[in-house]
Amino acid sequence: MDMEDATIRRSETREAILNVAKELVARKGPNGTTVRDITEASGANTAAVNYYFQSKDALVRLATQEITGEVNQQRLMRLTEMEEAAGGKALTPRQILEALIEPILTCSRSSDGGSLYVRNVFQMRVDARAGYNNFNINSHVAHRFIKAMQKTFPELDLEDVTWNYEFARGTSVHLLANLDPVSRRFEHLMTPSNEELPQSPRFKLDKNAVERVISLILRGFGSPL
Repeated sequence: MDMEDATIRRSETREAILNVAKELVARKGPNGTTVRDITEASGANTAAVNYYFQSKDALVRLATQEITGEVNQQRLMRLTEMEEAAGGKALTPRQILEALIEPILTCSRSSDGGSLYVRNVFQMRVDARAGYNNFNINSHVAHRFIKAMQKTFPELDLEDVTWNYEFARGTSVHLLANLDPVSRRFEHLMTPSNEELPQSPRFKLDKNAVERVISLILRGFGSPL
């Protein structure tokens, strides 16, 4: 094996470990994911994890940052493009929600069709022990959206706009989590207790689902659909 082949092999091994870590951390949480989980799922050994990432904690931190970072980068990109196209005018509530929510559909998808981002947010909520919570890291994204919403809702003060932002963000994550192929909560709620769920999910995390979420949030904003 020449040097170039060895470099490619190392890169592939590192990527395989990181991708597996993303799936596991999003489903089991940062503290619930063990090095053994990662090595068994990736086919790598403990030495490889330490070689490429120094420690399990460093790997988990990188996995969570990449999951949220990919979505948030796309959010900011879409928001910026919309603002530039608006030429200084305020965006509509729907435009802001599209920039905030649609990247969940297009980025960080799980191998089973779920959303790594949505799963990760829920895990951070229930397992927010010191060293793993990444909400402060992403506060600049929230501030950009809040600023855009202040322009869209000039009649509201900062406190009310912040409530609107958190209502939109939290509602979207909660509703999309109910479509997760692992939970399928909407289907559980719609299926009589004496019946089993069908094998194939009725609902999917797709554009129709995101559109429905946006429409529901707009009602909460008091804006026309």
